[in-house]
Amino acid sequence: MACCLIGYGIIGDSMLKKIIIISALSFIVNADVISFYKSSLNTLQYDKTYSLYENSNKISQSGITYGRYTNFNVDASYSRNNAKLLNRGFNTTNLSLNNTLDLFGKNSYRIKLLSLDLQAKKMSLDIQKEQLFISLTNMIYLYNRTFKYLSLYKKLFDEQAEIYKKLKLLEQSGGISNLDILRFENTLTSFKIKIIAQESELTKMKQQLNLYAPNEQIPSLSTAKLLYAENDFLTQNPLCKLNTIGADKHRSEAQGLNDSYIPVINAGLVYQKLDDPTSYGDNYSFNISIHISFNASIFKEAESLKVEALSLESQNIKYKMQRENQYITRYQNYINATKQLKVLEESLSDYKKSEKGIKAAYMKQHIDFNIYLQVLIQSLHIKKQIIDMKYQRNLEATILNNISSGVVYE
Repeated sequence: MACCLIGYGIIGDSMLKKIIIISALSFIVNADVISFYKSSLNTLQYDKTYSLYENSNKISQSGITYGRYTNFNVDASYSRNNAKLLNRGFNTTNLSLNNTLDLFGKNSYRIKLLSLDLQAKKMSLDIQKEQLFISLTNMIYLYNRTFKYLSLYKKLFDEQAEIYKKLKLLEQSGGISNLDILRFENTLTSFKIKIIAQESELTKMKQQLNLYAPNEQIPSLSTAKLLYAENDFLTQNPLCKLNTIGADKHRSEAQGLNDSYIPVINAGLVYQKLDDPTSYGDNYSFNISIHISFNASIFKEAESLKVEALSLESQNIKYKMQRENQYITRYQNYINATKQLKVLEESLSDYKKSEKGIKAAYMKQHIDFNIYLQVLIQSLHIKKQIIDMKYQRNLEATILNNISSGVVYE
């Protein structure tokens, strides 16, 4: 039909609107999960905690920058002197102002360390965010799956309840035995117990999810396709990045130790007020000096830090392998669920036909209750498997897509 319309040039606005609506719905469905996740972040105040640390870190960096040129020391002293020859005493007042100047950037490595600390804090936050997203998505997956199970059992119960009414009429006319009625009642009871248990579990899940996002509706998991390549997922590796930052911190500390010989300038102004009549009056002086530190052991410490940095970097191989295994596991789960879902959906139509036929046969008492129940349970099992595979596929797609896109870490 669509081919004919295109052939006659009648695709027009209506088809275009449908395409736009479908695209928009795909985005909204995905956005629902992210909206729930973002709301959970606000509840747990992850970003607020990081923002406070970020402000504190920037203030510390500014303090080091200002300290390069404004590291003042003030010394003041007062003394009373008694001179026998003068037959009186006199006072001496000393006031000195000193400033240590880091003109050559000896302590600049400390700013870099603070900057790396901030990056490490961000990576640690990204790790927490990823874990939270995966945990919430799994909870949403279980909630949706249980909800579908509940709908399935309720529908089955209603259908069997209708059959039960008809069987009761048959019992009155002697068309069915009391034993079969009792068996049917027991089966309905087991379905009812299952429904009650699932309703209770669903209520508990909803309450748990509402703790994270009280003002959000629990979203569905409708994302069914992978939108990103393997490399996109592997690029998002906060644990590996955190490890690399740790190695960079060791190198910066080593560089700071190696630069310990860089001189600093000490400049000072001294004022001395004398009441001694034999003196030439008050004294003023200005001094400047260079301080250079030499300590051979410091360079050994620097070498040790460089070795630790190399040791940390060597662990990146392990973290990259872990990330690849995570992708392989989720991707294979996705592929397996997709393939099984296709097979199950193809076989479902046959089970529905046999289910319909077996009901008619049982009502006519052509088959006994055990055969009827066996077909019923087999059909139920297939429907549950379809739910399992559908939501398993959507779960893996949702996790892989949102981690690969980086939206989880924003």
